[in-house]
Amino acid sequence: MPRVLIIVCNRYAYDARTQRHAEALAERGYEIDVICLASPPTARNERINLIEIKWPRYQGSSRSSYLRTYLRFFVQAAAIALRRSLEKPYDLVLACSMPDAIVLCALPARLFGSRIILDIRDTMPELYQDKFGKGPTDVGTRLLLAEERLSAGLANRVLAVHEPHRQRLEAAGIPPDKLDVVMNSPDPRIFNSGLRPAAGACEPFTLIYHGTITRRLGLDVALHAINMLRERIPSLHLLVLGIGDGLPGVKALAARLNLEQMVTFAGPTPVRELPPILSRATVGLVPNRASCATHLMLPVKLLEYAMFGIPVVAARLKTIEHYFDEDAVRYFTPDDPADLSAAIEDLYRNPARRARLSMRAAEIADRLNWIDQRNEYYRVIDSLGNWNPHGAGARAG
Repeated sequence: MPRVLIIVCNRYAYDARTQRHAEALAERGYEIDVICLASPPTARNERINLIEIKWPRYQGSSRSSYLRTYLRFFVQAAAIALRRSLEKPYDLVLACSMPDAIVLCALPARLFGSRIILDIRDTMPELYQDKFGKGPTDVGTRLLLAEERLSAGLANRVLAVHEPHRQRLEAAGIPPDKLDVVMNSPDPRIFNSGLRPAAGACEPFTLIYHGTITRRLGLDVALHAINMLRERIPSLHLLVLGIGDGLPGVKALAARLNLEQMVTFAGPTPVRELPPILSRATVGLVPNRASCATHLMLPVKLLEYAMFGIPVVAARLKTIEHYFDEDAVRYFTPDDPADLSAAIEDLYRNPARRARLSMRAAEIADRLNWIDQRNEYYRVIDSLGNWNPHGAGARAG
């Protein structure tokens, strides 16, 4: 029976991509170990063994704190990979960024013949520029670009999360024959418009935002837009699910704008518990600011809203426009609260447009469905070894 190790510096219960990848391999009959950060108890597949490292993921503005957190995780994850490889070697190790250098944790397993896939989920040089206000010639940016290439060089294959992302990695010097795209498509068994109650009256008019809360994702822009609408849409309410280094700031902004009755902040929600909450939403918000990082993002929340039949208001950014046309998303100008407020009011006053947008977005999300992406994931894995997809087989050479 093929054995797979997944290494991710994140909490499994909140990491939909890691869950999908692990469960896809478990469906093939593979044995799965996942080294991850500790998270609340959740329903688990008996073939997926979580090896949890018990300390919090750092989310702040200190570069040295990020480095210390990652180094601690690397040391412990590499030690676990070595110890378990000594007991019984893995056929495959999937190292999931961030950071890209997490591939180093897989090297002990490689000594025993394991093949390595590096799953690059975000472009770290662009995120660094955005978070710390640096430019493309900054020494930190150039070091992260070098780290990206070196990390990819240590892997047998590299996964990108969409086509513009693949093009960006190829332009950075990663060989195109090493790159594959497996999109971050939601699992239709969890996010399915058929599970959403039929739309009724739009009172209260509930906006939803879920995921990481940080400046580049523009939740403060949304709060200013809501403040502009308090008289025009009296029933307006925003539900925020998530944490991040931007949470204290947006909570303080909501208090300054006297939005306590219009905005609810809830903690992060495990992936499988999201649908009942999303079913209360009228419109999904993707208010990202414009930056070199956000132009390269296809937000997972957007795909989840689309699959679940929720119309979306989103910032006009390059990768989103690459996949979703004007008939699928109500766009607004990034960083512009007035334009965002106009977009929200437009959908409030036009329920027929909301219905058209959600239908078209669901069609696009269906073309990007997880079943096709899972098959591409299997194809990449099969290219690295002659394992029987349904049980025991020979180890990769």
